Amino acid sequence: MKIDLLDTFPAELDAVADASPLATFYHTGAWLLSFAEAYPRLRLRCLVARDGEATVGYLPYFVSRRGPFSVLWSLPFGTYGGPVALSEGEAGEALLRAYCRQLSRPGVIEVGWVDFRNARGAGAAGAIASETHVVDMAGGFDVVWNSRYDKARRRRVRRAEEAGIVVERGDGLHDVIRFFGVYRERLRDWDSGEGHPQQLFTSLVSRGGARVRLYLACQGEELLGGHLNFYYKDEVIAWYGMASARGGELQAGTLLYATCMREACEAGYRSYNLGSSLGKASLIEYKESLGGVVYRYPTFRRRGLAARVAAGLRRGGSA
Repeated sequence: MKIDLLDTFPAELDAVADASPLATFYHTGAWLLSFAEAYPRLRLRCLVARDGEATVGYLPYFVSRRGPFSVLWSLPFGTYGGPVALSEGEAGEALLRAYCRQLSRPGVIEVGWVDFRNARGAGAAGAIASETHVVDMAGGFDVVWNSRYDKARRRRVRRAEEAGIVVERGDGLHDVIRFFGVYRERLRDWDSGEGHPQQLFTSLVSRGGARVRLYLACQGEELLGGHLNFYYKDEVIAWYGMASARGGELQAGTLLYATCMREACEAGYRSYNLGSSLGKASLIEYKESLGGVVYRYPTFRRRGLAARVAAGLRRGGSA
């Protein structure tokens, strides 16, 4: 088996992702190329496994700089990465070995990957525990609504509907920019930095087709919030949801979740990933009230000798 290192993401790899049980939306060109455009300081690389003339797997990652050193992650910001292969076994392991060998290159001090599918197992050596909340939608929305939604959340959904809030699919880049305005406004309210650049949102919608969908919550002409979701295979990832201050008071976000879940169930999607809560108790409670159940998966980090020596020196200096 041959492993090639590329500095781009060939379109042919999307077909490998579509056929692989390991792939998530984050392994597709729609995410990787959009992310690379939005964050030019991070360099996209891709290890590709070939068996003769056939492409049998790949592992995408981004390279960031820390002074004179390089750090490799598959993928940044906690998004799911690691190898994609057409079948279990040789290709995925060969890709991981090649990836970890990057630590022998000059200046590379760390490699990491997020193993959302638990291909190596949460108990594997060096695993760092990560988790998200996932809603099982296999029984249809009536089951989700009646058996998994908290009663208080159901009342809040009805309250939002009684207030005249309507949820509809966004239409084109104009609506993306409107939603981005709410996103940035709320980040400023919370003093939470700038967040992602607008280009990431617009590129995802332009490139993603039916796999990237924007839902907007409006009361009359006023935009109260929106959700930007990813739809891949039988899964939905609730990537970014945001409501204005007034939208929060009127429960626009809760209505957005209910509407998106109902339409996803009707379209045959079987799970709804609510994302990581970063250990925040209020977020965990909210997601559990929507029917979310904890799903655990490992994140792996490998550090080179230079990084381990530097970490030891820092610990010694603080003793």
